[in-house]
Amino acid sequence: MESFLRGLKGRVVVESPPGLWREAKAVCSFIEERGLECVRSAMPSFGACLVFQDLGDAIVHLGHYPYPWWKPSKKTLFLPCPWKGEVRLHKIKSELEGKRTLVGTTAQHLESVKKVIDEMKAEGVNVELSFSTPRGLVLGCDYTGLRRGYDEYLIIAGGKFHSLGASLYLKRDVIAFDPYSERWERVNPYPILKRRLWKVSEAMEGREVAIIDGIEGQSRENLVKALFLEASRGGFKARLFKAPILTKEFVANVLEEVDFAVITSCPRLPLDDYGDLEKPVLAPGEARAVFRRNLELYSFPF
Repeated sequence: MESFLRGLKGRVVVESPPGLWREAKAVCSFIEERGLECVRSAMPSFGACLVFQDLGDAIVHLGHYPYPWWKPSKKTLFLPCPWKGEVRLHKIKSELEGKRTLVGTTAQHLESVKKVIDEMKAEGVNVELSFSTPRGLVLGCDYTGLRRGYDEYLIIAGGKFHSLGASLYLKRDVIAFDPYSERWERVNPYPILKRRLWKVSEAMEGREVAIIDGIEGQSRENLVKALFLEASRGGFKARLFKAPILTKEFVANVLEEVDFAVITSCPRLPLDDYGDLEKPVLAPGEARAVFRRNLELYSFPF
């Protein structure tokens, strides 16, 4: 932090999700004690893909590692803020013995998971960290580090958000381990996959599609161009919309003009937030199956 602040002039913005507001307050006080102006961002903090650079001259972003596919143009410090607890996997050890297991986790648990994985390796359990940057990290929209060919996939995170995304990406069950409750369960993608394929089938009956892109790291110009080309080849008419933050009301209004929508800014929104809308709202990978009129090409998220 000291080296990051050295030589800075102007306003420093501190971004954080609500769960880290106490830490954000402490960071802001630290910055002000060094004679710099600090403001707390009141914008939502969904991940390192969305840094609101216009709010200041430099940014301190809490709770995430840098986004692998985008870098802010302004000086930015990412502080992952590791969980102060300890990840313990003794309750699931017997389930993993004799198998090749690939492990992924979230930013706040990564350092603790690295330690426990080393301990399990020393005990003869065949476990590896996912092939991401950094090793072991999974994002809600990026599971490319989960290489195929392993017997088990273990996702260590609170809730099922990351494990569900991983299971849809891999098209197989994964083990979801909650480090807070130390409970685990298998997450089967097929009940949700059936619903998503139904949405894809519905979209195939349409002709006009809205492609909704975002800003900063959620602005995916190359992806948008590729989807426009795919849509045209498939006989669909595409319209582009841009939004810094999406709301359900906005998406519902867009759907009044088209037959279905594709969200490129955050591919989790169609799955987690907009699945109950009357018309299909799809992730980019799902949209390709529509444009090529082939359900076997379904993929999630991209």
